Amino acid sequence: MSDYDAIVVGAGVAGLGVATQLQQAGKKTLLLEMYPKAGGRMQSYDLPGGYRVDIGLHMIEMGKKGYCHELGARVGKEFEWAAFSVTLDLYEEGKWQDMQSFIRLTEEEKASFIELMKGIAEMEEPDFKAWDNRSFGEWLDRNHLTGSLREVWENMSMIMTTIPDAREQSAGECLYIAKEALVKGRAVLIAAYPRGGMWGVIGPLVDAFRELGGELRLGARVEQVVFEGRKVAGVKVARKGASPIAREWRFVSTDLVTAPLVVLALPIWHLDKVLDFDRRYSPLPGWWLKRIEDIRGERTGLLGYIIATRRPLYERTVFMSALKSPRTGLPLQAFAPTAFDPGVAPDGRYLLVTDNVAEPWELEDKFNLARLMERHWEDVKELYSFDDGEVELAIPYYTTGCDGLARKPGLTGDFKPDVQAPSVDGLFFAGDTYLGRGLAIEGASRSAILCVERILA
Repeated sequence: MSDYDAIVVGAGVAGLGVATQLQQAGKKTLLLEMYPKAGGRMQSYDLPGGYRVDIGLHMIEMGKKGYCHELGARVGKEFEWAAFSVTLDLYEEGKWQDMQSFIRLTEEEKASFIELMKGIAEMEEPDFKAWDNRSFGEWLDRNHLTGSLREVWENMSMIMTTIPDAREQSAGECLYIAKEALVKGRAVLIAAYPRGGMWGVIGPLVDAFRELGGELRLGARVEQVVFEGRKVAGVKVARKGASPIAREWRFVSTDLVTAPLVVLALPIWHLDKVLDFDRRYSPLPGWWLKRIEDIRGERTGLLGYIIATRRPLYERTVFMSALKSPRTGLPLQAFAPTAFDPGVAPDGRYLLVTDNVAEPWELEDKFNLARLMERHWEDVKELYSFDDGEVELAIPYYTTGCDGLARKPGLTGDFKPDVQAPSVDGLFFAGDTYLGRGLAIEGASRSAILCVERILA
């Protein structure tokens, strides 16, 4: 007899969503998280002085109208949302401009643009699939988009994909995101900020899982998924305090936890930490292992700052973007959490989160990263007109894999790995690196819903 009916590895939004739905469906579920805090790439922290900060720059596509909100509703939790952002401010010619002012169209161009939007709103899944292996740059060329209108689209597609160059972005994914926003919100790009930051989503999901009787173990690192033939048997979990010798000098002692169902809510580049990729011994088929090996390096990268000041640096409830920062030369993304929810900072204090979109290799060299961080800091001081003396708090951060599997041609839609492992029983996947369209958190939430539907079917 197994210890549990199901084990879920990874307590990000996808893992929490899967685990809670399985527990709700009557399966005794164990959720394992290697970090001491749930949330994955959506972790939030309360800092001294009354600040609540998220690890990185996050807004959630579609807000109350999206799959993230639906995921909460499915397990009895309704997330509370602060203000929506339905437009974009762009930095051009030394100043911030709202999108409507930036785009200057003739009446003929306006009519053409409206027809283009109608066409996107009427697209169906086969239409997106037809563009999944083609670039958004090609789509822009085909529709003869030029000038300020093209620049706005390139800014939005950069935000949708966290990829700087439209020639590297999947047109299928960009068009899907635009269609969802047009149909549900009458805009091309819609995002919202949960009240209380990302913990406004993660906290209720943790509560729902525990209220249903699920077991969450934090600080529990899974070392291996265990199989019996071609069936999942459970996982091996690192034993805490098993040896006083430095980790690189010892083998990790583990404890076996059994279950006939294991869901890995992990980024694709972490799979080889828990699955044996040696074709001589793995129960998974060689073609699948090769596919994962081929694409697991396809990630996106960010570097930036979480900045606290004694005066608002930007008060509009908008997302901000620039295709090229003055010194780094990289695309910029930014928003002010306190413009959406003043409660994430103490009274009279304000938060701004900024980042540059970069290729992972630009960040993995620590010397190059240091140079970019210095230039980025000077860029944001220029873009937001402040000096070092006005800063109360400045937290640098960087990440590779911020949005899961890169949304490049040939890596979206059905090109993404399925939520169900082939040729073995009981192994599933969830998260933004697996089947499920949508931007970052939205894609991870949809993947969690698809995963559970497949399991329970």
